[in-house]
Amino acid sequence: MTYVHEIGLSDVISKLPDISPMQIEKDFPSLKEDLFLCALGFEDRCTWIPQLISKKGKYKCGEVIYFEYSTNPEDNEVNRIELVEALRTFSDVVTPMQCDSEDFAATLQQILTRLCQREEYPKVTFDISVCSSKLLLTVLKNLCQFKVELRLVYSEADIYHPTKDELGQTKKEPGEEKFGLTRGVSRVFPSREYPGWNLDALPEAIIAFATFSPDRTKAMIAYIDENLLQKPGDRVIWVIGKPHLEEDYWRIDHLVEVNEVSTQSQSFEVSTFDYKETLRTLHRIYKQYSSKYHLNITPLGSKMQCLGIALFCCMKPDVTIMFAPPVEYNASHYSEGCKATWVIEFGRLNDVLDVLGEVGVIRIEKKA
Repeated sequence: MTYVHEIGLSDVISKLPDISPMQIEKDFPSLKEDLFLCALGFEDRCTWIPQLISKKGKYKCGEVIYFEYSTNPEDNEVNRIELVEALRTFSDVVTPMQCDSEDFAATLQQILTRLCQREEYPKVTFDISVCSSKLLLTVLKNLCQFKVELRLVYSEADIYHPTKDELGQTKKEPGEEKFGLTRGVSRVFPSREYPGWNLDALPEAIIAFATFSPDRTKAMIAYIDENLLQKPGDRVIWVIGKPHLEEDYWRIDHLVEVNEVSTQSQSFEVSTFDYKETLRTLHRIYKQYSSKYHLNITPLGSKMQCLGIALFCCMKPDVTIMFAPPVEYNASHYSEGCKATWVIEFGRLNDVLDVLGEVGVIRIEKKA
């Protein structure tokens, strides 16, 4: 007996790798990889993984690129010496690259093309610890266009601001920080790498990942349709980050409050640490709304949520990603320290994309 089966995300998601604790001796043995990517940022954890690797003295890499931001250059400079010193212990070629320049993607593609001409599947490690959502999504999209083996590594901050005590403060003394995690919105624009399309001229809707600095989200909602700020209806769908540690669950209620999440809008609590849960939730929203609206995403969630967004948009390229970089980050009030390091072994990226490409395929199968 045969039957028709449409492959769903639930049928293939188990084939995607899980996040696991990083073990330097196991994950960075005495072998040589082709490319190590990371970013120069102001957070303590900027140098954490490169320094851990450098202390073992076995891992080697053909070349390293560390990305530089146009925002907060003086704050970022604090970590440059330590970062570069650590990187040079495992590579003789350490190159900075401005990630906010117009030719950033083209330059990165040239490097990846060169590596792929030299090796069949060049091995790439990408430390995403201090990557902005824009940088993370841009690099992942470009990596997905090449036949590479990818490993993501991530250092988790020990303290994330704002803390519960800070939110409980009703007064600020003179001289204290004058803004939250970010200040202002430089501009709003659709991603070049994830432009999406709206061939049927459907009304616009937005999937908003809630953040502690809601001005950027509001700017992107207004960019889509200013009326949605007052009357969101079902055209603003909220994703509220659920921390993976129970003692941080208070953040959920605060995100709802500070973002003024309307009772008219649908919302989903989604793990900040399980990228597969983000992938599942976005797919669920897509199935519910894509025939009615053209969907836009504001990717202001966690690093793992951004990873889920990137993979989802590879699976559903009609969805548009919006960006709204801040004028400035509050370097003194972002995160502190590092309490854990993590790794995701993707292996050959084209195999991962092939797995996701199976979703929606109709098959004729035999029933036992």
